[in-house]
Amino acid sequence: MKWVLRIISSLVILVIIGAGIVLIPAHIQIRGVTPALPSEEELLALTKPSNALSGPTKLSYILTSSQPLARGQISHISILVEWENGRRFLIDAGMSRQEAENFAALLKKMDPSAGQATVRGTISELLGPDTKYVAGVGFTHLHIDHTQGIKSFCDARGPGALLLQTESQRKLQNFNTTEGAEIVFGSCLTRTAFSSGDNESLYKSPQFPGIAALALGGHTPGSTLWAVALGDKVFLFSGDITNDKASLNQDTPKSAIYSYLLVPENTNRTSELRKWLHTLDQNDRFSVIVSHDLASTQLYLSAFVNDANFSKK
Repeated sequence: MKWVLRIISSLVILVIIGAGIVLIPAHIQIRGVTPALPSEEELLALTKPSNALSGPTKLSYILTSSQPLARGQISHISILVEWENGRRFLIDAGMSRQEAENFAALLKKMDPSAGQATVRGTISELLGPDTKYVAGVGFTHLHIDHTQGIKSFCDARGPGALLLQTESQRKLQNFNTTEGAEIVFGSCLTRTAFSSGDNESLYKSPQFPGIAALALGGHTPGSTLWAVALGDKVFLFSGDITNDKASLNQDTPKSAIYSYLLVPENTNRTSELRKWLHTLDQNDRFSVIVSHDLASTQLYLSAFVNDANFSKK
């Protein structure tokens, strides 16, 4: 009997050592990504492009899949930014139908109370003929549920769309983002350089006036906030800094198992970001959109409806 206990103890020790080999470097890395946060004035400057007519004219959300959980539901949402000249910019790409089913099955194993997923389609299926007018793509981060759908996008559109990324998202990966990074970097998207302009933390591109990217850290090394000006208001797409708007408003952290074992997070940084985003959200000129919270997103944005009769202006 003692030899059995010794074997079990040895196996446990090996598992702990193995986990440490994977997790410790990831935790060290994520704690090194804490870029400066811009002021309200710097963000609101996005509403004043050099040409008053050059900013975005419409924002919509695209729901690719959803699944009820014990508390609320998890939704996989992409954002479409549109300009008057017909250009589109896509933030996050969801998953393929099969990957969405696999993701739901994994959640079901982790939480038996989770319900049946509803998979509405790939991003290209839901965009329909508008897929070809998407001129640029950005990601809040490179986890597979935000990136894998770019494969179907590329199959439908082909080359031509630009990939905009912060330097940290381009260069820094951990074991949870490597697969998504490989998909994105091996896709039809053409990487292009940002111009930081007068503010080193807000990255902008002249091809897409009225939007900017901000490296966040906290959730993944490449976590990125996308700021989009619409009229005199700025919408902030915060990715997975929190999984729902209530957690952001109530400053509720994710579980320790999630933040320390499943997805190595810098919990001090995510706490700082929750407070910062909540403060901005209290200003009527800002609205924070959380990636997986459909009910909250619907308070601010309308669902995208593809128009087969759309013709480029």
